[in-house]
Amino acid sequence: MTSLETADLLTAEFPELAATLHAPTMLHSVYRQLDCFAAFTRRALRADHLAVLRHCFAVADSLLRHADRYLARAIENVYLHGLHLDGSTADLHLAHQLMPAPLYAAYCHPHTNLLP
Repeated sequence: MTSLETADLLTAEFPELAATLHAPTMLHSVYRQLDCFAAFTRRALRADHLAVLRHCFAVADSLLRHADRYLARAIENVYLHGLHLDGSTADLHLAHQLMPAPLYAAYCHPHTNLLP
């Protein structure tokens, strides 16, 4: 999946991100796109928009399941790390409850390999 395809998929699911994800500085960087998506997910988390948060996690899980190795590493190292879940019991419980199992497994896996 190319960075343009990633931007298009995220835009189809979250139209409010269209202008940001298709900006020239973002369009060719899957890392920047996933960082933007992580920020969007964090805002949903902090605002207690659980339906949006669940949808974010479902889209991230779908991306992860259909990703090549490069995109999978980017999701693990940029998106999941960028959620800034603080490791508290409440955040871990929320992640466990709302994340699909494959995404949660990737979240729990140590994020030490920054490059594919």
